Amino acid sequence: MAYNVFIAPREIYYGTGALNAIAGVPGKRILCVTDSGVRSQGLVDKLETILKEKGAETTIYDQVEPDPSRETIGKIAELANEFNPDLIIGLGGGSSIDAGKGAWVLYENPDFMKCSVMEVIPKILGCVLRQKARYAAIPTTSGTGSEVTRAAVITDNSITPPYKGAWNAPQIVPDIAICDPELTISMPPQVTANTGFDALSHAIECFVLINPSDLVDSEALWSARNIFTWLPKAVAEGKNLEARDKMHMAALQAGLAFANGTLGLVHSIAHIMGAEFHIPHGRAIAYALNPVFEFFYKTGRRARLVQLADALSMKGDTDKAKVSTLLSSITKLKQDVGIPTAIKDSDLSEEKYFAGLDAMIKSYENRIALIPPNMKPFFIMPETIGEVRDLFLRAWTGEKTEL
Repeated sequence: MAYNVFIAPREIYYGTGALNAIAGVPGKRILCVTDSGVRSQGLVDKLETILKEKGAETTIYDQVEPDPSRETIGKIAELANEFNPDLIIGLGGGSSIDAGKGAWVLYENPDFMKCSVMEVIPKILGCVLRQKARYAAIPTTSGTGSEVTRAAVITDNSITPPYKGAWNAPQIVPDIAICDPELTISMPPQVTANTGFDALSHAIECFVLINPSDLVDSEALWSARNIFTWLPKAVAEGKNLEARDKMHMAALQAGLAFANGTLGLVHSIAHIMGAEFHIPHGRAIAYALNPVFEFFYKTGRRARLVQLADALSMKGDTDKAKVSTLLSSITKLKQDVGIPTAIKDSDLSEEKYFAGLDAMIKSYENRIALIPPNMKPFFIMPETIGEVRDLFLRAWTGEKTEL
């Protein structure tokens, strides 16, 4: 019988006040990777106070941008080489945590310093970590799950179209995850909605793409149920600590699910749209979910979609009706949290979107080319340019297709 493995951080601290757990994490020289928004909210000062009370020396990099670039992580790695940290902390949303992970990889693997994002991908499974530093992730958003995952998503802007890809290896799972819902209180409604959809996709795309797994399915389904229940409340009532806590745990559990399962076409399409138009990742996910799930229903994952619909108590007299209810529930959730149901209803112009359509298709072809031939049967992906174009068009229009 085949066996499986479930990988997670060695320590996960969670619940109100969990930030204080960083005081007990070993580290004398600590590099914190974050962004200017997190600093402006006073969260960096709060962290530094705890670290200084334990006698640690700290240095801060606070210029991480959304969709962190290969250039940015190179700068952070250079700072690490100068400071020689024994603990790196990623504080913020997925961009800051991923930027910290990427810099950690370069810091411990100097041979990668001059490599592009794509050049590192085939080498990443052989990377060496924890020879110089350990990694702690402290999320301030409830979405990416990066605090518990084996991936760092980095954008290479030196090529056209820009390439947004993941460095993915078990070694990259943080040593410590600290999930304190109090850190998410200041998250604006729009960011709460976007990151919540990212977490939802992690849970349900993972569920649909993997074969049944008691351990992974339980994490994914718990997460999805709570996101449908609590995301609208977290968006509408930002200071509702119960809603924030439920969403923070849902994001963490969705991260555990896909880190030990897989993601696929929803995220590929969203990464491409995000790289081309700088659409926030979670919002791009929201646009991609229904078109891709309709595609999955027709191309081999029907049974898992029905199982997902049943597990989430979606009503319907037939399997098709249940899945239709699931898709309608996703659309309603977008409406409830203020996300347009289609890109055409956003502030992106039709002219600009269609001008970038061929570049997005080319980016998709580049991604497919990176999949080893022996792995392609495991991916549910469009085989024709027409199918790819149709997914991008329906993300734009929001039109449904017959299941």
